[in-house]
Amino acid sequence: MSEVKRIFIIGHMGAGKALLAEALAKKLGWKFIDANPSLERYIGRNLNEILGAQGEAAFHGCEAEIIARYKDQEHFVMVLEESVIATEENRKLLSSEFVIYLKVSVPVQIERMKGGRVPLLPIPDLKAFLDQQHLERDHLYEQVATLTIESVSVEDDVNKIIQAIKQ
Repeated sequence: MSEVKRIFIIGHMGAGKALLAEALAKKLGWKFIDANPSLERYIGRNLNEILGAQGEAAFHGCEAEIIARYKDQEHFVMVLEESVIATEENRKLLSSEFVIYLKVSVPVQIERMKGGRVPLLPIPDLKAFLDQQHLERDHLYEQVATLTIESVSVEDDVNKIIQAIKQ
């Protein structure tokens, strides 16, 4: 693999993407960018329900613009929104990049979300909602990931990524 110049971090809500990205950027001496507006996380419904089909397409278009804007820049770690992998265009943009899928189980997500990062609107069955998200997205995250990490601790995860970059 050629020299890593940019790192994109993807995964489900509650995975710890921002914490990991910030720690990794600091360790590498790179810039940290949070490109995660995540309407789904705050509203608790999928984008199509929130925005309608055209609104969802526009939202994913914005994600594509963000990725494309940074493809010529170097030395940054960027957190992306949970649904970034929903479109073929975004998956294609990420296919030539160093992408880390921070994998997390539903029970861990629920536990971490107790700390305040929960949807604004109540979800009748949070576990069912998250299970559905995993069903729809896990294979897409894996499809674009250069490296998949089972989230353990920020320090351990950063060390695993640094090892992978050196190889």
